[in-house]
Amino acid sequence: MSDAEQTYVQDTEGPVVAGRRYHNVTSSSYWLPKDEDEQLRLTGAHFATKELFGGNYLSKTDDHVRFEQGAQVLDIGCGSGAWIMDMATAYPNSTFVGVDIAEVYPEKGGELPNVTFQLANVLEGLPFKDASFHFVHLRVLVAAVRKEEWPNVIKEAARLVKPGGCVHFNEFEPRESGSESCKRVLRAVTTVMERHGQEPFIGTKLASMVGAAGLEVIQKDDRAVDLANNDSVSKTWRWIWARSCNSMMPMLGPLLQVKDDDHNSFVEHHLEDMVESHGRVHIKVTLARKPKEEEK
Repeated sequence: MSDAEQTYVQDTEGPVVAGRRYHNVTSSSYWLPKDEDEQLRLTGAHFATKELFGGNYLSKTDDHVRFEQGAQVLDIGCGSGAWIMDMATAYPNSTFVGVDIAEVYPEKGGELPNVTFQLANVLEGLPFKDASFHFVHLRVLVAAVRKEEWPNVIKEAARLVKPGGCVHFNEFEPRESGSESCKRVLRAVTTVMERHGQEPFIGTKLASMVGAAGLEVIQKDDRAVDLANNDSVSKTWRWIWARSCNSMMPMLGPLLQVKDDDHNSFVEHHLEDMVESHGRVHIKVTLARKPKEEEK
């Protein structure tokens, strides 16, 4: 079964705004939809990110985590489950667990024997013992975690990772680029995040925050995709950025004075503008390691 054909667990509860359904977890600040279109976008974003960075994790991970031999892996905020299923297929000897606040992951772990999914909220503490995992993965929680909640999220990831294991953060940042109208859209993204109490540029700040949780940064990578380029990566990210904007428009529309019926045409013109003015999408990745006792 292809990723596009996966059947996702999807409850029917939650508010509908501008035709998009949202989660109803009152303790969460997550403001993107949870519907089928969003899950397909997240799946596409996974493969776009994999292509951009040349893999599913930063290279120094292999110095500390032995996926081929068998590792326990946790994906916090797993969404559609694309990353975890891709990893589970590549590393059948490892065991993977994905958690999310909404049941939007594939039914029955996508039929992979080494994958399980469960409903859980990292902000409330996850139901696993200390040092349960060799590798903990977190991706694009910038739109899900409030600024003051990040230290606890990092501490929870650090609690769950084994000494010698790694925590991998992957975050989008709405840095301004392109024409003035493009910058206006990116500023609106920043404003929505700030209104939800979030830190739009947490990707840049994480490296200076993980030490408080007992983690050490061992690798960082910062990529900017110029949507005007004609290579495979840029073409893929054009699609991702358009779908991302479509998902954000119910929240961006009022700020940009765009009516609900005009969302699609606005995004279409915005994408053209991003391409013409060399607008960029920025992704920041931080890899941290939990030292063993004898290394402290």
